[in-house]
Amino acid sequence: MTSRFLSVTWLRTLLVVLCLACALPARAECTVTGACITAGPRLASVDTNKSALLGPLLGGLLGTGVSLGAVDWNALAGGNLNLLNFLKVLQTQLNLSSPSQVLGANVTLAQIATALSVEAQAEAKPQLASALSGLASQLNGVGATVRLGDLLKLSVDTGALGASTVNALDMFTGLIQLYNRRNVLTTPVPVGISGGVLGAAGIVNSLQLYAQVIEPPSYVCGPTGSSFYSAAVRIKLKLDLITLAPVTDTLVGLGLLQSASIAIGKLDVYVDVARGQGSLAAVNAASKAVTLQVAPGVADLYIGKIDDGVFFSRTRAIQDSDVDYGSIGSLQATLALGLAAVNVPLEVKSIVRGQARFSTSVTMSGSFPQTRTVSTSTVFVTNAANSLVSNLKFRDMPGLGLLQGVVQPLVVTLVTKVVSPLLAPVLSGVADPLLKLLGIGLGEMVVTVEGICQTCDDFKLTKAADKSAALPGSTIVYTITFQNTGTTTLDNLKVSDPTPAYTTYVDSSCGAMPAGLSCTVASKPEVGATGKVEWGVSGTLAPGATGSVTVSVKVQ
Repeated sequence: MTSRFLSVTWLRTLLVVLCLACALPARAECTVTGACITAGPRLASVDTNKSALLGPLLGGLLGTGVSLGAVDWNALAGGNLNLLNFLKVLQTQLNLSSPSQVLGANVTLAQIATALSVEAQAEAKPQLASALSGLASQLNGVGATVRLGDLLKLSVDTGALGASTVNALDMFTGLIQLYNRRNVLTTPVPVGISGGVLGAAGIVNSLQLYAQVIEPPSYVCGPTGSSFYSAAVRIKLKLDLITLAPVTDTLVGLGLLQSASIAIGKLDVYVDVARGQGSLAAVNAASKAVTLQVAPGVADLYIGKIDDGVFFSRTRAIQDSDVDYGSIGSLQATLALGLAAVNVPLEVKSIVRGQARFSTSVTMSGSFPQTRTVSTSTVFVTNAANSLVSNLKFRDMPGLGLLQGVVQPLVVTLVTKVVSPLLAPVLSGVADPLLKLLGIGLGEMVVTVEGICQTCDDFKLTKAADKSAALPGSTIVYTITFQNTGTTTLDNLKVSDPTPAYTTYVDSSCGAMPAGLSCTVASKPEVGATGKVEWGVSGTLAPGATGSVTVSVKVQ
């Protein structure tokens, strides 16, 4: 009897892995499925003044203090992290099975900050990791939860997020606004800020800031047509002004008043910014260009007095009838006849409704992330201030008695001249900077393309034998390993392998499988016969996951 040694040379042949949905041999294919867009603050830097504002603003929305230095705020502002990797870190920390499950989980802000810190360490960004770790420790006492999926809307496979980033500050301002909408149900507690911090020391002694999120922002990773939104926010600024005292010679000069003085020391300004909205219009993979349609939110402005229960109601639109007169100061005068002294309150109100939103086309191309600020007008604040002045109304001053008809018009003129130059600095130097920290701004919307979503279906196949050579009558055991090397999930695979030449079938089985996959031997030849073995693999094979099957044959 002659013995033959057979070299095992079938490692790359006669092996096919099929996707049941398409029944084609596996190959690498990449498809652009959309883009990730956020509508939040992308601050180039955070100076000392912005740092002093961020803490009170975000702390007011949370209902607890948040205190970081300018260095840490700058680290957050410049901290772009891989979105998919961040979701995977949080997945591990929450002991969930997929990044998609993370989006639906109830998580604390501290848990999210910790996950971002871990990812920052993995990306060798120690300053960012330290800032996030410090933020996490401050947020440990915030026990209520949020769902990431309420902020970040994903309508693409998570595997397509490999090239998309998330900005740490953008993420946290969005999450805090979401937290406020979900968990802070009462009238906001005011936060005190000095005029010096605002950069308005010559105008404002201090202010009490009230802030409420009516609708949180909505970021998106999705296909063409996907929508995203900035937040809808209402803020109340209770301003303690550097006392303004206009010259009253024209009043005394009438001969009806022996003396007169006007003191203006306070002003309540209300800002109601509706959500800005946008949509993904086009994605050009070849030129790496993303086109958006963006419409900033309408901003309504009020001076006067609005009941807090009305203004901060999330279910009620502000009506003109809700705006009452608010006190800004007083007129003290001594009447020439009878030398009677009077103290007349000065009460005003003004209403300015924002213009209907319009949509602007914005295209960004090249490398991402990229940020653009879309404005309704370059002179929005100036126009708004002028409109507040022109719409300014005064409550009648019956305390002037018979002199009202003569004196009141002069008082209105004097007060208007003093208040008029005050409003533009209040809007541009106080209200607008505060809103911009949330990525909104008066008549503006800040949008960022975080990256283009791309899915790649690809997997690696290897076949290994338990021996390199065999005699007739020997048994060889082959292990067939499959791995998802693409960026998207693969569902319901079929593995098939025919018995190699000069062998007959002995046995087959399923090997190691990742969590969520099940395997069965779907068909096989009779023992001693030749033919194809098929394994059915049910479930989803995640990117990077591997599984294996085995088949035994006898050498003839």
